Amino acid sequence: MMGEPAKYVSSTNACRQCTPLGACLAFKGVRGAVPYLHGSQGCATYMRRYIISHFREPIDIASSALGEKQAVFGGGPNLKEGLVNVIGKYEPEVIGIATTCLTETIGDDVASILIEFDREWKASGKGEHPQLVRVSTPSYQGSHVEGFHATVRALADQLALDADGVKEKRVNLFPGIVSTADLRHLRELVEGFGLTATILPDYSDTLDGPALDRYMPISPGCTGVEDIKAMGASGASVEFGSLLPRKWSAGELLKERFGQRLETLGLPIGLRATDALFKALQSISGAATPARYKGQRGRLLDAYVDGHKYL
Repeated sequence: MMGEPAKYVSSTNACRQCTPLGACLAFKGVRGAVPYLHGSQGCATYMRRYIISHFREPIDIASSALGEKQAVFGGGPNLKEGLVNVIGKYEPEVIGIATTCLTETIGDDVASILIEFDREWKASGKGEHPQLVRVSTPSYQGSHVEGFHATVRALADQLALDADGVKEKRVNLFPGIVSTADLRHLRELVEGFGLTATILPDYSDTLDGPALDRYMPISPGCTGVEDIKAMGASGASVEFGSLLPRKWSAGELLKERFGQRLETLGLPIGLRATDALFKALQSISGAATPARYKGQRGRLLDAYVDGHKYL
C-alpha cells in the first residue's frame, strides 16, 4: 500500500559478551599462557569461536569439560585431569584458569583444588608445573569487560613479588581493552621517554601475528611471567580506566602492596587526555617529551585551526 513503511530487519551487535571471554582475552596477553575454562565444553567452544572470528587468528582454549555427573558431585577431578592434559600437550609457561556459571553455581573451591593438584604433582616427582593463575568469572556477574579487568588484577595479585624497596626505571602499563596496534603504539610512547614498559596484558603478537608456514599452539611474544613478577620493582604504574572500580584495579593493588606510584588516566583519545598521559610520563621519567611527539601535537592543533571554520 502507498505510504506503508518498508519492512526491514535490524541486526545489532551489542559488543557485550560473557565474563570468561574477557578472561581469555587477558590471558592471551601473557607469554606462553593457555586459557583454561573450568566448566562445560560449550563455554570454551563459544569463546574460541568468538575470539577467532573477531581477530582472525587461531586460538586454543582448554576446558575441564564438565557434564551432568560433575554438576552434581563437583568438577575437581576434571579440573586436575585437564591440567595434566594441557601441560602434556602444550608445555605452557602459564595456565590461566577462569571459572564459569556452572562451576560458580555448584560452588567448586578452585583455590583448594589447585592446592591439591600442586601437592599431587610434586608427589609424582614430575618437577615444577607451569604457573597456575585462577580468577572467578561467573557470567551472571558482569560482561567481558569485568572478566578482563578481574583477570588482569588476578595476574598482578598472584604473580607480582616484593622488590624490597628497589625501584627501577620501568613503568607498569594497564591499558584495558584496546587494539593490538594501540598496544604497539603505547609501548613505543613509553620507550620514547627512556622507560621500559611492562604492559599487562599485551596480546599484540598473539592476536595479531604474521602469516606463518605452520600452526603454533602457543604464539610467541607478549609479557612474560618474569616481567609480571618484577612489577613490584617498577617506579610507577599507569592505568587507563578513570571509572574502573577499585576491586578490579591492578594499579591500586600494586600501589597498596608495594607503595607504588599510580597514575589513573582516561584513554588517551583527544588532546586533553593525551596531554595528561605525556605529562605523567614526563614526571615519571624526568625526561622531556620527544620532539616527534611535540611535532605531531602541533600539526593536530594546526589542523584544528585550519578546519574550525568549516565545522
